Amino acid sequence: MKKRVNILIIILLISIAYAGCNGNSDNMPPDNSPQPTRTLAVSPTPLPTEGNLEDRQLKTVDDLINSMTLEEKVGQIFIVAFREDSSSHPITSLDAITKQQIYDFNPGGVVLFSENIDTIPQIQKLIQDMQESSKIPMFIAVDEEGGRISRIGNNPKMHSTKIPPANIIGLADDPELAYQVGTVLGKELSSLGFNINFAPVADVNTNPENPVIGDRSYGSDPYKVGTIVQEISKGMQNQGVCSVLKHFPGHGDTSFDSHHGQVVINHDIERIRQIELIPFEKGIQSGADGVMTAHIKLPNIISEDLPATLSEEILTGLLRRELGHEKLIITDAMEMKAISKYWSSSEAAVMAFKAGADIILMPASLDEAYNGVLEAIENGEIAEERLNESLQRILSVKLQRKILENKKTPVDPEKVLGCQKHQDIVEKIEQKAGYYD
Repeated sequence: MKKRVNILIIILLISIAYAGCNGNSDNMPPDNSPQPTRTLAVSPTPLPTEGNLEDRQLKTVDDLINSMTLEEKVGQIFIVAFREDSSSHPITSLDAITKQQIYDFNPGGVVLFSENIDTIPQIQKLIQDMQESSKIPMFIAVDEEGGRISRIGNNPKMHSTKIPPANIIGLADDPELAYQVGTVLGKELSSLGFNINFAPVADVNTNPENPVIGDRSYGSDPYKVGTIVQEISKGMQNQGVCSVLKHFPGHGDTSFDSHHGQVVINHDIERIRQIELIPFEKGIQSGADGVMTAHIKLPNIISEDLPATLSEEILTGLLRRELGHEKLIITDAMEMKAISKYWSSSEAAVMAFKAGADIILMPASLDEAYNGVLEAIENGEIAEERLNESLQRILSVKLQRKILENKKTPVDPEKVLGCQKHQDIVEKIEQKAGYYD
């Protein structure tokens, strides 16, 4: 792997007063030596105060991009998983190999799974150690939907609120309760160190035989689903946790699971405009920070024989231009068989990025995917200006959600977490859904 990441990088931190700050350069240690912790040094020199808030934020992001090497830029477009160590043991603390990978690749983020999460102090320390090993503060992601997809909620040691399945929230049909669910998710995740949640699910459940969505959907009415998606997204983001709508352009009417192979949906564009796109459009209008793609084929919409994740028609044409999504486009996990069975990690990463994705999630081989994108930029297949466009979106979201500050003092979880703290919200949802009838 090409290692050219040991050059000066300036980290500009923004506080409420928008003070500027610089990072210090550090040298790559010998291969077998322990890696130094990376720290962020705050400069007393303030940013220029001229212009409006948006202009000042833009300058902050531009300055950061201009300070980065090409290799550091490429690292930012990846969110990776570190699920097991070389002995197939779950990674619950930062081991030397994982630390070195963070140092080498400078990933934009890490997604954590159930096997990474044991206790409250453990996960807080793991997240903080990962952040301190990264030159640019990372997205720390999780899938916390509620119901059966709850990496935190299904672990009794975490003492978090056990959010009901999406279909129960949908049956309650109460936007205010949905907002409260988003608020609870945001508060609890933020207290642990997470700053991005791959939720809510915006898929409309129109197929009772669907093996992958089912009770993860808020229902079969696209407008009701869209309202709940909006409110949960707003609740989370008001607590500083990015929401990511999934799985675009809609995984609700499928009979197969893209984790295991190809999935085909034969709807035409008018059908998905009337049903599948509605919740995504409403979520985008409410300011959701991200949209996650689906690895589904739509032969009556996509002219090439490609899944949506690799299709410029879907990502750039439909999502960017037609729906007006200006923030992050994140692929679903690229290690899933619908992708990894048919394309190498390098091919898939390059194709998804060229199609319009900003972030490549969990490539089967990080080394291959990273170097594939790097080489495509170096040989002109992908313009560096295109890379900078994605960095603008990535770093702007990190700036807006105060991720670039990489706060060193964690929130006291005792003030946020507790099995009974938000039980009243859960009971109201279940009662309104007829759960106790």
